[in-house]
Amino acid sequence: MLALYLAMIDSPSDKEKFAEIYGAYKELMFRVAMSVLHSASLAEEAVQESFLKIAKNISRFSEPVCSKSASFIVIIVRNTAIDILRKENPSATPFDENIAAPQSLKMPDIGEVIYNGAGQVAEMISSLDKIYGDALKLRYIYGFSSAEIAELLGISEKNAQMRIYRAKAFLRKKLEEAGYEIQ
Repeated sequence: MLALYLAMIDSPSDKEKFAEIYGAYKELMFRVAMSVLHSASLAEEAVQESFLKIAKNISRFSEPVCSKSASFIVIIVRNTAIDILRKENPSATPFDENIAAPQSLKMPDIGEVIYNGAGQVAEMISSLDKIYGDALKLRYIYGFSSAEIAELLGISEKNAQMRIYRAKAFLRKKLEEAGYEIQ
């Protein structure tokens, strides 16, 4: 299977990077997918789809084996598994994806907030629901656009934007509760 993924990648250094990722994370990815799907065959499907996404985005990995890469990979496989779960059981939608966000609410500049209180903010982001925390991490830590996030997570671009919006709103509330002044 590794050869198939490597055939999708042009650069020899990216092929080496992908091979390292494949060896380091394939078991972790399967465990994450199993925790969502509870089916070995579906979990394997989620892992394969996730590796395809990783191969397409291999240039995003500066270090193949590090905590940032591991976090990114877990986000991809977990969301791929959730997407498969939704296909198997369409009523398994975890939230209403059609709620519109008010345009007038000014959200905090996440970059400034993270710079001023990185440790505490990271904990707050980790405490968000996974679907919101993942979208926020993909946008502000990994630098993905809404369109790229949508493609990675198998959702519409509008839904990706909504997840980021909601994540920022939840984070804003947590920050205000912790005593940060957000303008």
